Amino acid sequence: MKLKQLHYLKAILNHDLNISSASKSLFATQPGVSKQIALLEEELGVKFFERKGKNLNSVTDIGQKLLDEAFKILELEEKMYSIVRDHLNPQSGCLNIYTTNTIARFLLPKTVNYFINKYPEISLHVGAAHPDENGAIIKKGHSDFSIVAQKVERDRELIVLPAYKWSLSLILPIGHPLCKESEINLEKISQYPLISYEVGSTGRIVQDTAFSARGLKPNYIMTMMDVDVIKKYVGMNIGIGIVASIAALNICDKNIMSISLNGVFSHCDAWICYSRNVFLQKHMYDFIESFSPHLTKTVLQEIAHSSYDEIFLLSKEFKLPIY
Repeated sequence: MKLKQLHYLKAILNHDLNISSASKSLFATQPGVSKQIALLEEELGVKFFERKGKNLNSVTDIGQKLLDEAFKILELEEKMYSIVRDHLNPQSGCLNIYTTNTIARFLLPKTVNYFINKYPEISLHVGAAHPDENGAIIKKGHSDFSIVAQKVERDRELIVLPAYKWSLSLILPIGHPLCKESEINLEKISQYPLISYEVGSTGRIVQDTAFSARGLKPNYIMTMMDVDVIKKYVGMNIGIGIVASIAALNICDKNIMSISLNGVFSHCDAWICYSRNVFLQKHMYDFIESFSPHLTKTVLQEIAHSSYDEIFLLSKEFKLPIY
């Protein structure tokens, strides 16, 4: 088994099982990549992929288990390189972050501006965090860390820390009857068609929990995750929207107004997550603390060797920013 073969496997997964695209990203030939995968399968005596003709169709069950282990090896390889880079030239490298569109647009800019001014020789890559076919939103082996506003499943290989809390707001067309209401409550909101987040997302869970507790059955006429799309249909007067307050406050449309729903819905949680195998360099500590001031280098170093339950108890002591 060779590390090169594991890198080939990772590239294939990153390119939706398209060997041609994976080969181009690796600056390798397609026959060469295919041959290395075949050699590895022959050595192990199992197949990583189901094939349909000459194309890869899906990952086998045993292949997925082996790939999970392969990514751990690649993370350790990257950790070793990071340690060396930090020793030889701590001011260079690349920081990879996966996050949501809303966080990238409305919450990251201040931190990004601070970071690129302090570390001009370190490139910054921000990727989109979307749930995979298994519903997992954290891209293991793809990023240095992730910042997400969705619930993160318990995983002993991940360090999951509260980044901030976020609230919900109502967005509606100017002239809508609710614009004239001095007080907004669940009963009033449930009388109108709603446009909001998809079922299972954090923001939607908070809504469904609140409506259910009051015995209400709201009419979600449309659901989606992109705030700009929700705003578009609200502007068409198809329904009223419930979105993250940070996004509602930044809507530049004179025909749409926002109303805070603090007190109507409870706050939601957002998280910073990273693998226990990631070597946190100085610039990473600075980025995290700039975004979430309670997560100082001292705190992160203390957490590094703590169990999931110990981290959970410590997290309760954090004073989190609210957006």
